[in-house]
Amino acid sequence: MTGPTPVRTADGRLAGVLHDGGGEPAEHSPRPFLHPVSTPGGGIVSDYAPADHPWHWGLGIAVSTIAVAGQRHPVNLWGGPTYSDGQGYVQLPNNGSQRGATAPADAGVLQRLEWCAADGSAFLHEERTWDAETVRAGGADWVLTSVRSRWINTSAGVVAFGSPTTAGRPNAGYGGFFLRLAPSFDGADIVAGAAVGSGGPGSPTGSFRVTSGDAGSVSEEDAMGSRRAWLGLRSATASVLMVPAPGNPGGLSPWFVRSSGTPMLCAAPFFHAELRLGAGETFDWGWSLLVADGRMPDSAFVDAAGVAGAEHAGGPAEAARP
Repeated sequence: MTGPTPVRTADGRLAGVLHDGGGEPAEHSPRPFLHPVSTPGGGIVSDYAPADHPWHWGLGIAVSTIAVAGQRHPVNLWGGPTYSDGQGYVQLPNNGSQRGATAPADAGVLQRLEWCAADGSAFLHEERTWDAETVRAGGADWVLTSVRSRWINTSAGVVAFGSPTTAGRPNAGYGGFFLRLAPSFDGADIVAGAAVGSGGPGSPTGSFRVTSGDAGSVSEEDAMGSRRAWLGLRSATASVLMVPAPGNPGGLSPWFVRSSGTPMLCAAPFFHAELRLGAGETFDWGWSLLVADGRMPDSAFVDAAGVAGAEHAGGPAEAARP
């Protein structure tokens, strides 16, 4: 494990501080996370260990329900209790960890991580890079933090990534690229984009473009579980936007989002159905988070999403490859 590592843009702005999670309680599923996540002006948009869910830590990759051969219970790399159909949430002896080393790379910060079950056995190797840049979109500066990640199944069998919804709880499909938002986002507007192009929802190779007609405020109910090219929230003081790479496994991402009480944003590829990764097989992922100061209009979200889309044009996980 390594100490906190700042992730900065080329012009010196702090995108966030990367922690390895090694000092966190075992029942919270220790894993790397970025916090505080900062706007160009230094405002903070992330939260850490809120009282309602102390295992929510800034921005990171967290999966609640992972079926691994030889494990009695699904591995929990989200933290806290696990949803079990017919029993509700139960604290099981199944909280795993993501652990490894962090080092500077040619572009950003590189992490080589092992995903481990509660008994310490590793079942997946990950290479994850974080990098950040300042971009101009919609007449404003945004800090764009990109994560590229390659998952390699190192177990002897299939690994199946799921969610509480795939385990039986409706409308609780969280897990994936996850940001716990600061309390200032309680009651924030949800701004949604749609996919347009050769691929449709669910197409793993579909491309998308965004136009001004694609953006607008939607309700939490309409956004939850929907498949969209991007999703964002805006409070009185800041705006955040998440954009998955269009070539990610599983196709156009479903979303888990809350803007009331427990504000959070999650590109949740396992929301509705498990994704299965065979022994020795690989998943390549790419995600971007963009943050700006102030309450950005719909058109600025569209412009920023277009910038992130261009960033992903080369395909996910290129920077992570050895």
